[in-house]
Amino acid sequence: MKRFIGCLSLLLVGCSTTSTDVTAQNTDVDTSKETKSVVKAKSISLGAGVSTMAETLLVGFLEAETYTDSTKAMSVKHTATNSQSYPVSLMFNSGMTADLGLYDPKGQQIWSSSQDMMYTQALRTVTLAPAQTIETRFSVPAAVMAKVSGPGYRFSVKFAGKAEESAMPVINAGSTPLVVN
Repeated sequence: MKRFIGCLSLLLVGCSTTSTDVTAQNTDVDTSKETKSVVKAKSISLGAGVSTMAETLLVGFLEAETYTDSTKAMSVKHTATNSQSYPVSLMFNSGMTADLGLYDPKGQQIWSSSQDMMYTQALRTVTLAPAQTIETRFSVPAAVMAKVSGPGYRFSVKFAGKAEESAMPVINAGSTPLVVN
């Protein structure tokens, strides 16, 4: 029994000494030599938009500053301009004016601005004079932008307004590719 207690105490003392020695060795690290790692930040910008309709009541345009700070959301603005020589009345079924979607290279939607929002359920009418615009601002979360890793990603905007007095399409449907550098 004495041997067993002696071995056990030697084992415990040996373990604590080894642990202390390792800690002491780690505190003697030379900090005068710093290692600098270079991480190239990616930048994401909007490419040339592609439109699918020739004649519409409004002309849509998507714009954004080049995205370089991966810790912040990307700000995107959609502008819809009345391209007619007369006022255009639009009816919206909710507080949503437009919905921005992000699509991967396979065409699968990976995010939309409406998934994080709640809109009022009230009818509203907006009349745009000739050349007048309606703007919608979007904030794409940094975690979503981190998924954009190469070519083939694109933004697409779905405008929520419906024309009240015209059979002409309201706005050009299209998409804007993202350019990753």
